[in-house]
Amino acid sequence: MPYRVLTPDSHGDETMQIAHDLLPEGLELVTAPHGRPEFWNLLKEADFYIGAGQFKHGPEFYQAAPKLRIVQTLSAGYNTYDLEAARAAISPATVAILIEGVQGEGGITPATAEYLLGLRQLCDEKELLLLMDGVQDGHFRTGRFQSFQRILENAGQSSWPSPSASEFPARAPAPAAGTPAPIAFLPDGVSMAKSLGGGFPMGAFWVRAPYADLLGPGTHATTFGGTPLACAVALRILEVIQRENLAANARAVGGFLKNELVALSQRFPNVIRAARGLGLMLGVELGPDIPALTNNGQTPSLQFVTRLHDAGLLTIPSGTHVIRLLPPLNLRRGEAEEGLAVLEKVVGALA
Repeated sequence: MPYRVLTPDSHGDETMQIAHDLLPEGLELVTAPHGRPEFWNLLKEADFYIGAGQFKHGPEFYQAAPKLRIVQTLSAGYNTYDLEAARAAISPATVAILIEGVQGEGGITPATAEYLLGLRQLCDEKELLLLMDGVQDGHFRTGRFQSFQRILENAGQSSWPSPSASEFPARAPAPAAGTPAPIAFLPDGVSMAKSLGGGFPMGAFWVRAPYADLLGPGTHATTFGGTPLACAVALRILEVIQRENLAANARAVGGFLKNELVALSQRFPNVIRAARGLGLMLGVELGPDIPALTNNGQTPSLQFVTRLHDAGLLTIPSGTHVIRLLPPLNLRRGEAEEGLAVLEKVVGALA
């Protein structure tokens, strides 16, 4: 069975600490690119840490890790998935690469199938671990259990056999009818949290054999992780997702939202530059020069989010120019239409 260990925790940062616990002392972890490389324990303990992402904190935060090097591959202010940049960032001390399938803090940018396949090949070639942060983009947010499954659906790599059912939790809902099967891409570890507990504090980290043997007794400790209550809640959440077909709902309603957002960008190109994402993890990139959002001491995305809040729509920024839409997986089309109406009104006022 490919995944031998599922380590429960209480939140996302703890699950990323396990990723650090897998690494030999004194060696480095490369993120390429990753939206939230601010995991304090990892930064302060790692001898080297190469990061590529839209960083959430200012330079003074990263000065706490004196050997931190930041590698960025930017396009229009946001990170792109650049395989050659990842290759160039690898040093003799590197033992693992950590990515998000869809960048959360980094502008809601999905990886391409080519990038994921190339990165898996690169890690195999260099004998590196490939770790994925699924805290935000996992647990059916994109319409599949993990984001890499959704990204690889239409990769067209028929020579790669489909993964067996044993690679994913027995209680995880099956894909919707007609959904293409992902090719056999597997990371070596996946972190999970947030929606894993449906609002209840819960995190988990998967480790693929044989690397599970690296986590012996005492390797990782947690005060509140894996309580019977938390695990019971997480199991019930999986049952609800399956019973209510929420993975298929995320795909259908998310597709509707994305199409409408793209249409809105075509109507108001000076306000909305682009719309992107997968399932119910969507980003709206603002235009670079919106007069009402300049020279106010705040980023355009934060100002836009404030206007949406005032109008009755809850969203959060992702970087300086992207609005992040992360509605619940049970969002219905009628509710999505209400949210779009609010968004359109705010956009129209800025046009």
